[in-house]
This record gives sequence, structure tokens and C-alpha cells, in this order.
Amino acid sequence: MPTYDYECQSCGHTFETSQRITEKALTDCPSCNQPKLQRLITAAAFHLKGGGWYKDGYGSSGSAGRTENQRIDKLTEKINESDKKSSESSSSGGSTSGSGDSST
Repeated sequence: MPTYDYECQSCGHTFETSQRITEKALTDCPSCNQPKLQRLITAAAFHLKGGGWYKDGYGSSGSAGRTENQRIDKLTEKINESDKKSSESSSSGGSTSGSGDSST
């Protein structure tokens, strides 16, 4: 249930209460019993739990994150490693199967 803040326009009393969204706003002050309550607009209070959110550095442009050039360099490195492994396996794989056939 959402928590709402109220302030009495008569006595200045402030408090918060939990109400359903469908409930009507309170009108009577619990302190002075005057019908002068006004619902205040406040910041939403929620917490993103788990890893990978902005507070953990995800999406931040700070020093913790990679720059675009670093991402490109890392991707290029991985592509080159993959190409190197596939070329080694195709050249060694052909000679291995050939030597395997001749020894049998």
C-alpha cells in the first residue's frame, strides 16, 4: 500500500499514513479535528533490489564503466581470438584426421 503524507492547513500538524490508492484522501486533522488536511506530494520511496541497476554502475558514464572505444577493442579482441581458434582447428583438424587415417 502507498504511504501518503498529510499536512493540516490549520495547525501545521504533519503525518504519514498508509492508504489504498482507491481510498479517498483524509480531510480531518487527528490533532485539531479541523477539516483542513491536505495531501502532500512527496518523492516515491522504492528501492531497486539486486545487482545490475544504475547504483551498481550499470549504465553510468563514470570511470567504472567502459568507454565506447574500450567496448570496440574488447569486441575486436574476441573476434580475433575466435578467428584464430577456428583457423587453428581447421588446419590442425585436417592434419590430425589425415594422420589418424594413415595410422589405422
